[in-house]
Amino acid sequence: MSEQTVTAEQLANYLKKTGKVGAKTMHVLGKYTPFIQAMATPIGQEIMADALRRHDMLLDRVASLEVTDGEKGEYKALREIIMKWSEKIANYEANLVNYKTNIDKVNNG
Repeated sequence: MSEQTVTAEQLANYLKKTGKVGAKTMHVLGKYTPFIQAMATPIGQEIMADALRRHDMLLDRVASLEVTDGEKGEYKALREIIMKWSEKIANYEANLVNYKTNIDKVNNG
């Protein structure tokens, strides 16, 4: 996956153009940052694959309004678990980069 960055100026222009809708969008996206970061890693993709398949199936059931109460509960629990795992995977990956950087500094410094 290629990583794209947004400058502060681009973000400010976006928020000026979109107003409250843009602010709400940024809030929603901010909540899912750990998920996005986790899914950008091979380990995140591997760990989350089964959970995401089940989540997709349950989401289809919820959207079709043919969902049982048990499936609603499972969907809510799975959504929470996915977000928690995402945060842990994103933190792991960030720490791994920090460790590698520190090891390189020690070895090269």
